[in-house]
Amino acid sequence: MPSKTIIIIGITGNQGGSVAQRFLQDPSYHIRGLTRNPSSPAAQRLAAEGIEIVSANLDDINTLIPVFKGANLIFSVTDYWEPFFGPDCRARAGQLGISCRRYAYNVELQQGRNIADAVAQTVDSLDENGFIASTLSHAKVRSGGRFTELYHFDSKAEVFPRYVRERYPALARKMSCVQTGYFMSSYKIIPGAYFQKKTAADGKVSFEMCFTTAPDAPVPHLDVNADVGGFVYAVSKMPPGKSYMACGTTCSWAEYMRLWGQINSVPACYRQVTLDEMVSSISTADTEFGREIVDMFSYSTDPGYDGNGPDLLTAQDIREAGIDCPMTSLEGWMRKEDWSCVLQQG
Repeated sequence: MPSKTIIIIGITGNQGGSVAQRFLQDPSYHIRGLTRNPSSPAAQRLAAEGIEIVSANLDDINTLIPVFKGANLIFSVTDYWEPFFGPDCRARAGQLGISCRRYAYNVELQQGRNIADAVAQTVDSLDENGFIASTLSHAKVRSGGRFTELYHFDSKAEVFPRYVRERYPALARKMSCVQTGYFMSSYKIIPGAYFQKKTAADGKVSFEMCFTTAPDAPVPHLDVNADVGGFVYAVSKMPPGKSYMACGTTCSWAEYMRLWGQINSVPACYRQVTLDEMVSSISTADTEFGREIVDMFSYSTDPGYDGNGPDLLTAQDIREAGIDCPMTSLEGWMRKEDWSCVLQQG
């Protein structure tokens, strides 16, 4: 019989779903998953696996407090892109006289604070390392003010850990923060920047990746669906109060393309481009989306995707502590991925 309860926010998403699958393997946990729409097919599939699905709205703290009560472990994740692509985002942003990027930042920031405020009310029931928050580095701070509009980073970092540490020291002592690397599957969102197909006069085909990141800048790569769950499970066995980088491989984009070309037996290279060049290569009419993404790639050069922060632990550090923490390497993921849609593009 389960002896502990884990709350998973966003259980139907990439990260929450991965965490659910890992904790389903541990019969000592009762899993309670939070979602805005319990009747969705994804939520119903999870319910069929024995997970308690609960309706909750991150915009309303009063829906969070009762479902958090008595929890032993809470996994938190917020989503900047949900409000950004919401049907009313542009209209609401226009009414407020701000960009849609800033509007989505405001929404995610408040959702994060609502989560923290609600979790703080059940801090006594939490395990020693009972609050694990998915986050990113604090771009505005870590860049010394050079990046002031990398909103999908700062809307997370300003709460996890900053707000929690300032407002709730008792909760901060039970919290671990997990930064996530570049999702390996993200090429599907902006394929025009990841893989540009070139055909020479002689008919020979090659591929070029064009980002604003410096060619030799190391960046973390994460198989989000396969690995976040195992990583969070391993972190839950570690002492509290630490920060982590979840990734299977850290390497430059130039190395990424060298490896990708080798695996697919095609010439492939990396070229650093300007901000405007990269924005124009992203296949979307939404310039604001392009600039949000491009700021992330530029930030990855200096100070670096992780903000060049101190004391970020990795899967290797967890393994050295005697805790199992398998991760998918970039090469392993590439070899399993079906690249036909990229290789056969017109």
